[in-house]
Amino acid sequence: MSNINADIKSGQLKHVYLIYGEEAYLRKQMTQNLIKALGVDENDMNFTVYKEEKPDPQGVANTIQTVPFLSDKRVTVLYDSGFCASPNDVIADCIKNIPESSYVIFNESSVKKTTGVFKAIQKVDGLVECNMPSERDLQIWIVNRAKSYNKNMTNGAWQAFSEATYSNKDIRNMEYMNNEIEKIISYCWDKDTITEEDVLAIASPTYQDHIFDMINAIGNKDSATVLRLYEELLVSKVPPMMIMSNIIRQFKHLLALDELLDNGYNPATAAKELNLYPFVVQKYLKMGMLKFFSKEDITSLLDDAASTITEIRSGKMSEKIGVELLMMKYSQR
Repeated sequence: MSNINADIKSGQLKHVYLIYGEEAYLRKQMTQNLIKALGVDENDMNFTVYKEEKPDPQGVANTIQTVPFLSDKRVTVLYDSGFCASPNDVIADCIKNIPESSYVIFNESSVKKTTGVFKAIQKVDGLVECNMPSERDLQIWIVNRAKSYNKNMTNGAWQAFSEATYSNKDIRNMEYMNNEIEKIISYCWDKDTITEEDVLAIASPTYQDHIFDMINAIGNKDSATVLRLYEELLVSKVPPMMIMSNIIRQFKHLLALDELLDNGYNPATAAKELNLYPFVVQKYLKMGMLKFFSKEDITSLLDDAASTITEIRSGKMSEKIGVELLMMKYSQR
Protein backbone atom coordinates (compact mmCIF):
# COMPACT_ATOMS: atom_id res chain seq x y z
CA MET A 1 0.00 0.00 0.00
CA SER A 2 3.00 2.28 0.38
CA ASN A 3 3.12 2.86 -3.38
CA ILE A 4 -0.39 4.29 -3.55
CA ASN A 5 0.25 6.58 -0.56
CA ALA A 6 3.45 7.80 -2.20
CA ASP A 7 1.57 8.44 -5.46
CA ILE A 8 -1.10 10.45 -3.66
CA LYS A 9 1.47 12.43 -1.71
CA SER A 10 3.49 13.27 -4.83
CA GLY A 11 0.42 13.89 -7.00
CA GLN A 12 1.87 11.53 -9.63
CA LEU A 13 -1.13 9.25 -10.00
CA LYS A 14 -1.15 6.26 -12.32
CA HIS A 15 -3.95 5.93 -14.84
CA VAL A 16 -5.13 2.59 -13.49
CA TYR A 17 -5.12 0.94 -10.06
CA LEU A 18 -6.31 -2.45 -8.89
CA ILE A 19 -7.15 -2.39 -5.18
CA TYR A 20 -7.70 -5.97 -4.05
CA GLY A 21 -7.35 -8.32 -1.09
CA GLU A 22 -9.29 -9.74 1.84
CA GLU A 23 -9.51 -6.52 3.87
CA ALA A 24 -12.61 -4.68 2.60
CA TYR A 25 -12.16 -1.74 4.99
CA LEU A 26 -8.70 -0.99 3.59
CA ARG A 27 -9.94 -1.37 0.02
CA LYS A 28 -12.70 1.14 0.74
CA GLN A 29 -10.29 3.61 2.35
CA MET A 30 -7.74 3.35 -0.46
CA THR A 31 -10.45 3.82 -3.09
CA GLN A 32 -11.86 6.89 -1.34
CA ASN A 33 -8.38 8.36 -0.92
CA LEU A 34 -7.70 7.95 -4.65
CA ILE A 35 -11.03 9.49 -5.65
CA LYS A 36 -10.33 12.44 -3.35
CA ALA A 37 -6.82 12.82 -4.78
CA LEU A 38 -8.27 12.88 -8.29
CA GLY A 39 -10.54 15.76 -7.27
CA VAL A 40 -13.89 14.28 -8.33
CA ASP A 41 -17.14 13.36 -6.61
CA GLU A 42 -20.35 11.55 -7.46
CA ASN A 43 -21.89 14.68 -8.97
CA ASP A 44 -19.10 15.14 -11.51
CA MET A 45 -20.30 14.35 -15.05
CA ASN A 46 -16.89 12.84 -15.81
CA PHE A 47 -17.12 10.41 -12.88
CA THR A 48 -18.68 6.98 -13.50
CA VAL A 49 -19.17 4.20 -10.94
CA TYR A 50 -20.00 0.57 -11.75
CA LYS A 51 -21.29 -1.38 -8.76
CA GLU A 52 -23.01 -4.24 -10.54
CA GLU A 53 -21.26 -7.60 -10.96
CA LYS A 54 -19.95 -8.28 -14.48
CA PRO A 55 -21.02 -5.06 -16.23
CA ASP A 56 -20.97 -5.00 -20.03
CA PRO A 57 -17.25 -4.99 -21.00
CA GLN A 58 -17.72 -2.96 -24.16
CA GLY A 59 -19.85 -0.41 -22.33
CA VAL A 60 -17.15 -0.03 -19.67
CA ALA A 61 -14.44 0.26 -22.33
CA ASN A 62 -16.44 2.95 -24.13
CA THR A 63 -16.77 4.92 -20.89
CA ILE A 64 -13.04 4.71 -20.19
CA GLN A 65 -12.17 5.84 -23.71
CA THR A 66 -14.65 8.74 -23.83
CA VAL A 67 -13.05 12.18 -23.86
CA PRO A 68 -13.94 14.12 -20.67
CA PHE A 69 -16.39 17.05 -21.00
CA LEU A 70 -14.95 20.43 -20.00
CA SER A 71 -12.26 18.75 -17.90
CA ASP A 72 -8.80 17.26 -18.20
CA LYS A 73 -9.75 13.90 -16.67
CA ARG A 74 -12.38 11.17 -16.68
CA VAL A 75 -12.56 8.81 -13.67
CA THR A 76 -14.12 5.35 -13.74
CA VAL A 77 -14.48 3.23 -10.59
CA LEU A 78 -15.53 -0.44 -10.67
CA TYR A 79 -16.54 -2.44 -7.60
CA ASP A 80 -16.30 -6.25 -7.81
CA SER A 81 -16.66 -6.20 -11.57
CA GLY A 82 -15.11 -9.64 -11.96
CA PHE A 83 -12.86 -8.41 -14.77
CA CYS A 84 -9.78 -9.29 -12.74
CA ALA A 85 -11.03 -12.76 -11.80
CA SER A 86 -11.69 -14.18 -15.26
CA PRO A 87 -10.28 -13.48 -18.75
CA ASN A 88 -11.64 -10.44 -20.55
CA ASP A 89 -9.78 -9.30 -23.65
CA VAL A 90 -11.93 -6.19 -24.16
CA ILE A 91 -11.03 -4.70 -20.77
CA ALA A 92 -7.43 -5.93 -20.94
CA ASP A 93 -6.92 -4.20 -24.31
CA CYS A 94 -8.64 -1.07 -23.01
CA ILE A 95 -6.27 -0.89 -20.03
CA LYS A 96 -3.24 -1.38 -22.26
CA ASN A 97 -4.38 1.56 -24.40
CA ILE A 98 -5.91 3.78 -21.75
CA PRO A 99 -6.18 7.46 -22.80
CA GLU A 100 -4.04 10.06 -21.02
CA SER A 101 -7.20 11.78 -19.82
CA SER A 102 -8.68 8.64 -18.22
CA TYR A 103 -8.19 7.20 -14.73
CA VAL A 104 -9.58 3.81 -13.69
CA ILE A 105 -9.89 2.26 -10.22
CA PHE A 106 -10.80 -1.41 -9.76
CA ASN A 107 -11.90 -2.38 -6.24
CA GLU A 108 -12.03 -6.18 -6.31
CA SER A 109 -12.49 -8.75 -3.56
CA SER A 110 -11.44 -11.60 -5.88
CA VAL A 111 -8.68 -11.66 -8.48
CA LYS A 112 -6.65 -14.13 -10.51
CA LYS A 113 -3.09 -13.11 -11.20
CA THR A 114 -3.09 -14.91 -14.55
CA THR A 115 -5.80 -12.74 -16.13
CA GLY A 116 -4.95 -10.21 -18.82
CA VAL A 117 -6.42 -7.31 -16.83
CA PHE A 118 -4.35 -8.17 -13.72
CA LYS A 119 -1.16 -8.44 -15.78
CA ALA A 120 -1.85 -5.19 -17.62
CA ILE A 121 -2.26 -3.32 -14.32
CA GLN A 122 0.75 -5.09 -12.83
CA LYS A 123 2.86 -3.89 -15.75
CA VAL A 124 2.23 -0.24 -14.83
CA ASP A 125 2.76 -0.94 -11.09
CA GLY A 126 -0.87 -0.18 -10.25
CA LEU A 127 -1.50 -3.12 -7.88
CA VAL A 128 -2.55 -2.35 -4.31
CA GLU A 129 -3.03 -5.44 -2.12
CA CYS A 130 -5.08 -4.90 1.03
CA ASN A 131 -4.76 -7.66 3.62
CA MET A 132 -5.12 -7.70 7.41
CA PRO A 133 -2.26 -5.68 8.95
CA SER A 134 0.03 -7.08 11.64
CA GLU A 135 -1.10 -6.93 15.26
CA ARG A 136 1.37 -4.10 15.90
CA ASP A 137 -0.01 -2.07 12.98
CA LEU A 138 -3.56 -2.73 14.16
CA GLN A 139 -2.64 -1.40 17.60
CA ILE A 140 -1.20 1.78 16.09
CA TRP A 141 -4.32 2.21 13.95
CA ILE A 142 -6.80 1.68 16.81
CA VAL A 143 -4.87 3.93 19.21
CA ASN A 144 -4.78 6.63 16.53
CA ARG A 145 -8.53 6.22 15.92
CA ALA A 146 -9.04 6.95 19.63
CA LYS A 147 -6.65 9.93 19.46
CA SER A 148 -8.62 11.38 16.57
CA TYR A 149 -11.44 11.79 19.12
CA ASN A 150 -9.02 13.22 21.73
CA LYS A 151 -8.97 9.96 23.67
CA ASN A 152 -5.88 8.23 25.02
CA MET A 153 -5.89 4.44 25.22
CA THR A 154 -3.99 2.55 27.91
CA ASN A 155 -1.93 -0.54 27.08
CA GLY A 156 -4.38 -2.60 29.11
CA ALA A 157 -7.26 -1.19 27.08
CA TRP A 158 -5.58 -2.18 23.83
CA GLN A 159 -4.86 -5.69 25.13
CA ALA A 160 -8.48 -6.10 26.20
CA PHE A 161 -9.67 -4.77 22.84
CA SER A 162 -7.34 -7.12 20.95
CA GLU A 163 -8.46 -10.15 22.94
CA ALA A 164 -12.15 -9.26 22.65
CA THR A 165 -12.02 -8.84 18.88
CA TYR A 166 -9.72 -11.84 18.43
CA SER A 167 -12.27 -13.96 20.26
CA ASN A 168 -14.63 -13.21 17.38
CA LYS A 169 -11.95 -14.29 14.91
CA ASP A 170 -14.40 -15.44 12.22
CA ILE A 171 -15.71 -11.91 11.86
CA ARG A 172 -12.53 -10.07 12.89
CA ASN A 173 -11.72 -7.55 10.22
CA MET A 174 -10.94 -3.85 10.20
CA GLU A 175 -14.56 -2.81 9.62
CA TYR A 176 -15.63 -4.81 12.66
CA MET A 177 -12.74 -3.43 14.74
CA ASN A 178 -13.54 0.13 13.64
CA ASN A 179 -17.18 -0.29 14.66
CA GLU A 180 -16.10 -1.64 18.07
CA ILE A 181 -13.68 1.21 18.80
CA GLU A 182 -16.30 3.76 17.76
CA LYS A 183 -18.77 2.22 20.23
CA ILE A 184 -16.14 2.42 22.96
CA ILE A 185 -15.32 6.04 22.08
CA SER A 186 -19.02 6.93 22.31
CA TYR A 187 -19.24 5.14 25.66
CA CYS A 188 -16.29 7.24 26.92
CA TRP A 189 -17.64 10.53 25.58
CA ASP A 190 -16.94 12.35 28.88
CA LYS A 191 -13.51 10.81 29.52
CA ASP A 192 -10.01 11.58 28.23
CA THR A 193 -8.67 8.04 28.66
CA ILE A 194 -10.06 4.67 27.57
CA THR A 195 -9.29 1.97 30.14
CA GLU A 196 -9.45 -1.81 30.15
CA GLU A 197 -12.71 -1.63 32.11
CA ASP A 198 -14.28 0.57 29.45
CA VAL A 199 -13.36 -1.91 26.72
CA LEU A 200 -14.70 -4.89 28.64
CA ALA A 201 -17.95 -3.03 29.29
CA ILE A 202 -18.60 -2.66 25.54
CA ALA A 203 -16.56 -5.16 23.54
CA SER A 204 -17.20 -8.36 25.45
CA PRO A 205 -16.40 -11.45 23.33
CA THR A 206 -19.84 -12.99 23.81
CA TYR A 207 -19.87 -15.03 20.62
CA GLN A 208 -16.64 -16.92 21.20
CA ASP A 209 -17.35 -17.24 24.92
CA HIS A 210 -20.51 -19.11 23.97
CA ILE A 211 -18.45 -21.52 21.86
CA PHE A 212 -16.02 -22.13 24.74
CA ASP A 213 -18.90 -22.57 27.19
CA MET A 214 -20.64 -24.93 24.77
CA ILE A 215 -17.57 -27.17 24.50
CA ASN A 216 -17.20 -27.05 28.28
CA ALA A 217 -20.84 -28.13 28.65
CA ILE A 218 -20.32 -30.97 26.15
CA GLY A 219 -17.40 -32.18 28.27
CA ASN A 220 -19.55 -31.99 31.40
CA LYS A 221 -22.34 -33.91 29.62
CA ASP A 222 -24.67 -31.00 30.27
CA SER A 223 -26.96 -31.27 27.25
CA ALA A 224 -29.44 -28.70 28.58
CA THR A 225 -26.76 -26.01 28.73
CA VAL A 226 -25.42 -26.99 25.32
CA LEU A 227 -28.88 -26.63 23.81
CA ARG A 228 -29.50 -23.30 25.56
CA LEU A 229 -26.22 -21.83 24.33
CA TYR A 230 -26.91 -23.11 20.83
CA GLU A 231 -30.33 -21.45 20.75
CA GLU A 232 -28.86 -18.18 22.04
CA LEU A 233 -26.31 -18.17 19.22
CA LEU A 234 -29.04 -18.84 16.66
CA VAL A 235 -31.13 -15.99 18.08
CA SER A 236 -28.03 -13.78 17.70
CA LYS A 237 -28.04 -14.64 13.97
CA VAL A 238 -24.91 -16.82 14.11
CA PRO A 239 -25.34 -19.41 11.28
CA PRO A 240 -25.36 -23.09 12.35
CA MET A 241 -22.48 -23.92 10.00
CA MET A 242 -20.38 -21.16 11.56
CA ILE A 243 -21.05 -22.70 14.96
CA MET A 244 -20.07 -26.09 13.55
CA SER A 245 -16.91 -24.63 12.05
CA ASN A 246 -15.90 -23.12 15.37
CA ILE A 247 -16.57 -26.32 17.28
CA ILE A 248 -14.42 -28.26 14.81
CA ARG A 249 -11.66 -25.66 15.06
CA GLN A 250 -11.65 -25.75 18.86
CA PHE A 251 -11.48 -29.54 18.97
CA LYS A 252 -8.65 -29.56 16.43
CA HIS A 253 -6.81 -27.09 18.65
CA LEU A 254 -7.41 -29.32 21.67
CA LEU A 255 -6.08 -32.36 19.82
CA ALA A 256 -2.96 -30.51 18.68
CA LEU A 257 -2.45 -28.90 22.10
CA ASP A 258 -2.67 -32.26 23.86
CA GLU A 259 0.02 -33.67 21.56
CA LEU A 260 2.32 -30.66 22.02
CA LEU A 261 2.04 -30.77 25.82
CA ASP A 262 2.79 -34.51 25.73
CA ASN A 263 5.94 -33.66 23.76
CA GLY A 264 7.22 -31.25 26.37
CA TYR A 265 5.89 -27.90 25.14
CA ASN A 266 4.77 -25.41 27.78
CA PRO A 267 1.54 -23.43 27.27
CA ALA A 268 3.36 -20.36 25.88
CA THR A 269 5.40 -22.27 23.31
CA ALA A 270 2.37 -24.40 22.41
CA ALA A 271 0.35 -21.24 21.76
CA LYS A 272 3.08 -19.94 19.47
CA GLU A 273 3.30 -23.25 17.62
CA LEU A 274 -0.48 -23.31 17.07
CA ASN A 275 -0.59 -19.60 16.12
CA LEU A 276 -2.96 -18.87 19.01
CA TYR A 277 -2.96 -16.10 21.54
CA PRO A 278 -1.59 -17.37 24.90
CA PHE A 279 -4.85 -16.42 26.61
CA VAL A 280 -6.72 -18.91 24.38
CA VAL A 281 -4.49 -21.79 25.45
CA GLN A 282 -4.73 -20.68 29.07
CA LYS A 283 -8.51 -20.72 28.75
CA TYR A 284 -8.43 -24.31 27.48
CA LEU A 285 -6.32 -25.32 30.45
CA LYS A 286 -8.24 -23.24 33.02
CA MET A 287 -11.51 -24.82 31.93
CA GLY A 288 -9.95 -28.28 32.09
CA MET A 289 -10.98 -29.14 28.55
CA LEU A 290 -8.17 -31.65 28.09
CA LYS A 291 -9.52 -33.63 31.06
CA PHE A 292 -12.94 -33.94 29.49
CA PHE A 293 -11.95 -35.30 26.10
CA SER A 294 -9.61 -38.15 25.26
CA LYS A 295 -7.83 -38.19 21.91
CA GLU A 296 -10.22 -40.94 20.86
CA ASP A 297 -13.25 -38.82 21.84
CA ILE A 298 -11.99 -35.84 19.86
CA THR A 299 -11.13 -37.93 16.80
CA SER A 300 -14.58 -39.56 16.91
CA LEU A 301 -16.31 -36.17 17.19
CA LEU A 302 -14.33 -34.74 14.27
CA ASP A 303 -15.18 -37.78 12.13
CA ASP A 304 -18.87 -37.41 13.00
CA ALA A 305 -18.69 -33.68 12.25
CA ALA A 306 -17.28 -34.42 8.80
CA SER A 307 -20.11 -36.91 8.17
CA THR A 308 -22.68 -34.39 9.38
CA ILE A 309 -21.34 -31.74 7.00
CA THR A 310 -21.61 -34.22 4.13
CA GLU A 311 -25.23 -34.96 5.07
CA ILE A 312 -26.04 -31.26 5.24
CA ARG A 313 -24.41 -30.45 1.92
CA SER A 314 -26.20 -33.31 0.22
CA GLY A 315 -29.53 -31.93 1.40
CA LYS A 316 -30.34 -34.94 3.58
CA MET A 317 -30.33 -32.87 6.75
CA SER A 318 -30.89 -29.21 7.67
CA GLU A 319 -27.98 -27.22 9.09
CA LYS A 320 -29.80 -26.46 12.34
CA ILE A 321 -30.78 -30.07 13.03
CA GLY A 322 -27.44 -31.50 11.91
CA VAL A 323 -25.37 -29.34 14.26
CA GLU A 324 -27.83 -29.90 17.11
CA LEU A 325 -27.77 -33.70 16.73
CA LEU A 326 -23.97 -33.75 16.73
CA MET A 327 -23.76 -31.73 19.94
CA MET A 328 -26.50 -33.74 21.65
CA LYS A 329 -24.73 -37.02 20.80
CA TYR A 330 -21.59 -35.95 22.63
CA SER A 331 -23.27 -34.21 25.57
CA GLN A 332 -25.53 -37.10 26.59
CA ARG A 333 -24.63 -38.90 29.79
